[in-house]
Amino acid sequence: MSAPTRHSIHVRRSIIPLAAATTLLASACSVSWGAGSSAAGSSTARADAATLQQTTAGGSNADPAVTAIGAVAPAVVTITSRMAPQQSSFGITSSGEATGTGFLVRADGVIVTNAHVIEGAQDITVTLPEPDGRTLDASVIATDAGHDLAVLDINATGLPTVSLGNSNDLQLGQQVVALGYALGLKGGPTVTSGIVSSLDRTIEVQDPNAASGTRSYADVLQTDAAINPGNSGGPLIDLSGRVVGIDSAGSSSAENIGFAIAIDAAKPLIQEALSSAR
Repeated sequence: MSAPTRHSIHVRRSIIPLAAATTLLASACSVSWGAGSSAAGSSTARADAATLQQTTAGGSNADPAVTAIGAVAPAVVTITSRMAPQQSSFGITSSGEATGTGFLVRADGVIVTNAHVIEGAQDITVTLPEPDGRTLDASVIATDAGHDLAVLDINATGLPTVSLGNSNDLQLGQQVVALGYALGLKGGPTVTSGIVSSLDRTIEVQDPNAASGTRSYADVLQTDAAINPGNSGGPLIDLSGRVVGIDSAGSSSAENIGFAIAIDAAKPLIQEALSSAR
C-alpha cells in the first residue's frame, strides 16, 4: 500500500457499554436489547455460495449483497468484555461491561476482532449466532494495539468461517457491506451497505490506555456504510462475501463516515496467531 496521507480525524469507538443498552431500553420499549485469499478453516463449515444463491431470493437472480451476507453472517459473533474493578480516589469501586463484534477465521474457534474491544478486560465471552447461540469463554491469542487488532480463541469445533479478501485490490466507489452487533441488538447482526470512500487513511482515536490519550492508526479504509456502537471488530465485506476490512470506528462529527482496518494490514498478525493457536 502506498504511503498514507495523514488525516487528523478524531472519531468515536464503535464499542457499546452494556449500561448504555440498558438505558436505551427504558426509552424504547418496542425493541429487545442484548448484549482473494481465504483464512485457514473448514471448507465444509463455510456456506457454499452456489447453494445460498439457490435458497436466497429465488435462485440465479439473487441480489449479490444478499448472497454475500448469507455466506458471512453465520460466522459473525458477539464479544462481551468484563472490565476489572477499579477504585476511584473517593473509594468507590466500579466495573464495566462492553460489547463488540468479531468473526470466525478458523472452524475450531479462532476469532478476529478489534484490540479496543477486549483491551483491559478481566474476562471475555463470545456468543455464537443462532441457531447455535452458545456463550463461551474466550482467551486472547495475540493483539496489535497499533493496528487495533486482536485474535481470540474459543473451545469449539465445526464452526462456520469467513474468507479473507484483498483490500489492496479495492477501488474507490466499490460496494461494501458492514456486519456487526450494532447497539447490542438481538436477532442477528445489523447489516449496512455503502461504498469505499477512501483507500488509505490515517486517523486518530481517543484511547485512555495510550500515553497521550489518543492513538493513530494507518492502513485504514473509509466507507459510508454506517459503523455504529457495537460494530467494532465486525467484518467489512465485498459483494463476493470476502472480508476486506475490520470495522473499527465512526465519526461523531460528520455523517456517512466510518473506518475499517484494511484486511491486508491485519493478515500478518492473523496468520501468526493461526500458526500458534492450539
